[in-house]
Amino acid sequence: MSKKRKPNRVEQELRDIRKTEEKLLKKEQLIEKKENKILAEEEKIEKVLFRIGRFEFKSKHLLELIKGVAGAFLGVGIGRSILNLDSLAQKLQWWNIASILIFIVGISWLLIYKNEKQYVQKHGLRVVWKKLVFLYVISLIIEFIALWLFASLPADAATLIKVLVIGSYAAMAGAVSFSLI
Repeated sequence: MSKKRKPNRVEQELRDIRKTEEKLLKKEQLIEKKENKILAEEEKIEKVLFRIGRFEFKSKHLLELIKGVAGAFLGVGIGRSILNLDSLAQKLQWWNIASILIFIVGISWLLIYKNEKQYVQKHGLRVVWKKLVFLYVISLIIEFIALWLFASLPADAATLIKVLVIGSYAAMAGAVSFSLI
């Protein structure tokens, strides 16, 4: 009869290494499946809805528009209840208005940059500027619509500009916040 040979330490370590490799391979396969699911979701988001010249309007743009409008409406509502825009527009000097605008743009830029950091690394800072301009235009439009709906449009253009800048502070805060979701 043959004796069963007791595996030596090296053989045992090799078996352990093989088992560990098998476990790692299974984990890698699971990770690949999850990555493929994420890529499939991204493809759905990247679906082109329509084209205008070279610009492709994608699902992600529509989602960004909806988020921006919803956030701006919320910001306008909160801003109107907290701020007395007409009174502030009459009291504040133009340098105050310019400072508010710089503050809005600066804080919003930083928030967008923080959230879009991976896209910035791929495409540069223009991603942040595009989104910032897009959200600020939405905020101004929503603020103007709110002024019109509530019959609060100022009589002169200078006061209107001041009211829009002051009101865009809250509208932009809401729009940027919603776009980060």
